[in-house]
This record gives sequence, C-alpha cells and structure tokens, in this order.
Amino acid sequence: LATSSIPEAIIYYRLLKAEIPELKIACLFDPSIDNSGGVMFKEEGLVELLEDYNARYGQDFSLKTFAKYKKDVAARLAHKRPYLQLEQQPNLQINLLIVVDQMLTGFDSKWINTLYMDKVLHYENIIQAFSRTNRLFGPDKPFGTIRYYRFPHTMALNIEKAVKLYSGDKAIGLFVDKLESNLNDINHIFEDMRALFVHAGIPDFQKLPDDNAERGKFASLFKKFNEHLEAARIQGFEWKQTEYVFEHGD
Repeated sequence: LATSSIPEAIIYYRLLKAEIPELKIACLFDPSIDNSGGVMFKEEGLVELLEDYNARYGQDFSLKTFAKYKKDVAARLAHKRPYLQLEQQPNLQINLLIVVDQMLTGFDSKWINTLYMDKVLHYENIIQAFSRTNRLFGPDKPFGTIRYYRFPHTMALNIEKAVKLYSGDKAIGLFVDKLESNLNDINHIFEDMRALFVHAGIPDFQKLPDDNAERGKFASLFKKFNEHLEAARIQGFEWKQTEYVFEHGD
C-alpha cells in the first residue's frame, strides 16, 4: 500500500491493525526526526510499528537500528535469506506493507501480488512502481494487480500517457473489466457452452462431444470462461455468493 505522506501511513497502519488484527502489517518510511510539524506523531508511530514488529516476529529493532529493520522487512517480503522457506511458515510472513516513497523502485519479489495506490504518480514513477508486481508465479499468480484510489480518473489518464510513452505508442489493453462485466461474461459464455453440449445431445456435461469441431469450440469457450473467472476471483468473486448487486453510474 503506497500512500502520499507519513501521517497517512501511520493512520492506515493503526486503522488496519484495529479493524483486522490478524493481518500481519509492516510499515516503511523515512525514520528521521526533525523539527518540522508532527514530530511527536511520527516518532510515536515509528515506535509503535517497531514494537509490533518485534513482538510478532521475535526481533529487537529500534529507531537506532531502523536500517536493519528495513533490511529484514525486504528479506521477509521477498522470501530471501534468512527467510528462504517462508512460504511454509505463514505466521512469519508479511501480508501487507505500507510505504511512503519506499520499495517502489529497485525491489523485486515474485510474492507481491497487489499494489494498492493512494497517491498520484506520473510517467516513469508509474512504470517503476507498477513493475513491482510483474513477476509471475505459477497458477496462483498469472499476473500482478494494481488498484488505485486517489483521483482515479486522473490516474487512469496518467497511466495511459506513461504506457504510451514507454511502450513506443503500441496499442495494448491497460485496464481490466470490472467485476460486473466479468460476471456477465462468465454467465454468457456458460450459456454458450451449455447450448453447445445440448446441441451435441449431452445436456448434463457428462462427456465431451464426439465431433472435433464442437470440441474445439468448447475448448475456445472454456479458455475465455477461465480468463474471466480468474479476473473475477481477484476482484472478490466467490462461488458461495450466488448473487451480486452493482450500482451503476459509479
């Protein structure tokens, strides 16, 4: 989660800790203490997040050893030494990292799935930040996800401009369909698949059609179905919820 200011990061940290105490959160920003406004708020926030981190992971970091704390966070987030087998120890992992001008460039980890942006970026900063999620990782991570919240329409334009500049002005699909669109496509494709099987005399999907052309058509439909399903799952779709209601014009 990238925020625009240190006070915002501390507020996010405290809100998430209170609302979702089981979430394992870490926070990184410039630890220097100067005479500018909000010194006490920043110092108290730093002490709080370090004490929480120490208690959760059995560490002993302080303001004086903040650089070592940052190194430990980076290694834990990337599952690098001494955390090479961290995927087998979920209690020692980090679920969410809140940053202010940290870790958005020069940091690489295939374990990072989603970047939440609560700040406005431009051009190279967009490309560098978004690239933090670009490492694929098997069937559980077919792509990275970016979710931005601050001035979303402005950010959409900024993203288009940045990609246009750095991609050689090649036309590519930038933005995924919303959940409503993905669910509608899933329903429509399923109806097409069902009609195909009924036409083949197999109303209950018990086996594949005998005709190779019909099999090919089913394979094509299922591929599209799965693409929309993967996107919908990332957007919050769950099989157990049978009905979704959307507000239009949002």
